[in-house]
Formats: sequence, structure tokens, C-alpha cells
Amino acid sequence: MRNESIATLESRRAALLKRLAEAGPLVQGSYCTVKVKCGKPGCRCSQGEPHQACVLTRKVRGKTVTVHVPRDLRSEVEAWAGQYRQTMKLIRDISALSERIIRLHVRTSRAAGQNRARSRPTRPKCSAECSDSTSQGSSPG
Repeated sequence: MRNESIATLESRRAALLKRLAEAGPLVQGSYCTVKVKCGKPGCRCSQGEPHQACVLTRKVRGKTVTVHVPRDLRSEVEAWAGQYRQTMKLIRDISALSERIIRLHVRTSRAAGQNRARSRPTRPKCSAECSDSTSQGSSPG
């Protein structure tokens, strides 16, 4: 993996982008089941058998926001939350590949620049004789 070319990295990134384009519905947050008490005095939850409720939680500006998930949407919301996690992983992988492409490009362009600098022909330095002959041929007159 260390000696991958830019073209290889770009083709891997293109494959991930294609998978990202095929992503289905998603929702940010964690789907979980919680135990709750309804507060009715005669209910079984008041004797220690709490109800189960499904919720979706996420952070907004550092605060946890909870959304109740109705029974008929539970399987879909759970799938959407899973799709969100997969999509975020794809985005992180795409970003990491893009960064590797940038770093490899910088490395190869620096190496190419150093090779160009080495292959440039150097001009011979003029000696004292060279400067004398040019001054004689260029006399005013």
C-alpha cells in the first residue's frame, strides 16, 4: 500500500464515491431501547416493571436530543441509523484517500522538481581570458 500510484488511489476513491452515491435513507443518531415509567399509579411500571420505548438520540450543540420512535417505524429507523454510520465511514475513507493523493502528489512533484534541477545544463564560468576577449570586440567606434 505504501507504493501505490496516484491512479490506483484515484480509482479506489472513485469506487467509494460510487458506493456513496448508492446510499439509501439515513438519519443521524443512535437507535436504542430505553426503560421508562409512564407515571400512572396503577400501572405495572410503578411496581418496578418499566415499559420499553425506542428512541433516537443525537447531540446538538453538546446537548442530547431524544426523539421517540413509533412502533411501526422501529425497523426502518434502526436501518437508517446504521446507514448513517456506514455513510460516515465511507466519507472518512474517501477523505483519507484524497489526503493520500495530495501527499503523494506533493512528493512526486518535489522529486520531479529536484530531477529537473539536476538535469539542467550548467553554464561554464568565464575566466579572465573570456572577459578580455569580449571587451576587445565591443570597443566603441
